[in-house]
Amino acid sequence: MEKGFTLIELLVVVLIIGILASIAVPQYQKAVERSRATQALTLLATVSNAYAAHHMASGTWATSFDELTVDIPWTGRTKFLPAERDTRSNGTWSLGLENSSNYVIIRVGRINGKYKGAEFHTVFVNPNGILSSPHTWCVERKSGANFVFDTNLPHGTYCEKIIKGTYHSEDAWSRIYNLP
Repeated sequence: MEKGFTLIELLVVVLIIGILASIAVPQYQKAVERSRATQALTLLATVSNAYAAHHMASGTWATSFDELTVDIPWTGRTKFLPAERDTRSNGTWSLGLENSSNYVIIRVGRINGKYKGAEFHTVFVNPNGILSSPHTWCVERKSGANFVFDTNLPHGTYCEKIIKGTYHSEDAWSRIYNLP
């Protein structure tokens, strides 16, 4: 009697491998994106802390990242939002500084890839010149930005499914989610 596998046995093995791959690959892609988001959030937190430190030390609002004592590794100038006063980008993400007399927003937004138009932003409110405690959100941008979230993707595809945030609110420009 010859030893070996029958065609049916080989097909069953290939089928099992296909099923496992169809489960594993999307989970792997989510893990990779979560890792990219963590890197972006880390940079956002570092820059936000440097912004707060600059304000406490000087009593003024920084209008450029050059005024902060932080090393930003990105050198590109692609703006996520037209209103940003200063921008640094790396081809996948854009770090931007937007400020007015009432608020400061430091954001890092996706400018490339499947989740283009997703962003994280830290908001400082500055009534009467006093810097408030910042709050960071996950946002899926619908309009008003140079990059908007893919309308073919269901709401929450990035902020809920990838980042594990919870829905907070929505306006004409964006869907906003609390971070976990």
